[in-house]
Amino acid sequence: MTAYTIAHFRLTQRLFWRTPVSIWVALGFPVLFAWLLPLAVPEPDRLIVGIVVTGAGLLGFATLLESFVVKRQLLILKRLRGTELPDLAIFGGEILTVVSIGLVQLVAIVGVANAVHGVALPADPLLLAVTVLLALAVFAAMGVAVSGRVPSTGSIIAVSLPFHLLNMGLSGLVLPLSDFPEWAGIVAAFLPFGWAAEGITMAYFGGFVLMWPGWLVLVAWLVLSLLAARRWFKWEPQRG
Repeated sequence: MTAYTIAHFRLTQRLFWRTPVSIWVALGFPVLFAWLLPLAVPEPDRLIVGIVVTGAGLLGFATLLESFVVKRQLLILKRLRGTELPDLAIFGGEILTVVSIGLVQLVAIVGVANAVHGVALPADPLLLAVTVLLALAVFAAMGVAVSGRVPSTGSIIAVSLPFHLLNMGLSGLVLPLSDFPEWAGIVAAFLPFGWAAEGITMAYFGGFVLMWPGWLVLVAWLVLSLLAARRWFKWEPQRG
């Protein structure tokens, strides 16, 4: 299983770096955000949290969603399943690609924010890496699950737009969560976006936030998304 997973990981890595659109979405957009958005605010430090969470969402959710839908519709998944590759190796290779590129994305965002805007490096790099990897895992599982409900490549943008709006809104990229009404804070407590932002905030600026409810929410979303992916995922192309 490990050998098959690594083999598919190497294949998806090569395909990713040979696809300019994927590189732009996964790395170009987040780095551009880290470079330009802080210019519009007087205190750019807190904005970096929203940029990191948004970047993880673009990579974890959008990249895998598009990858699985396109490969399914082009019969690539069906052909892969007809080889010796186990199903878990196919999923594992794709997710490992997202995780490895996610670390590159994180280093790029942190580096640009520090070099261009003087944003301090994170106080706890380990907590930052663990939080981002967990967020990537949650968003990737959500992307795989949702891909089974997307009938065609033309529907990808419409299906992914609500996710991106929630991700940018509840991660603090657009407005601080403290500026939202009370009911929005209650809703955000049951979603993964705000808790990912809390973990990254702690990693960057120190302090203490009671994070165990957040870890439970993130793990719960990961489990639910994996169960949904197992139920909804489709290998055969759809029409619609």
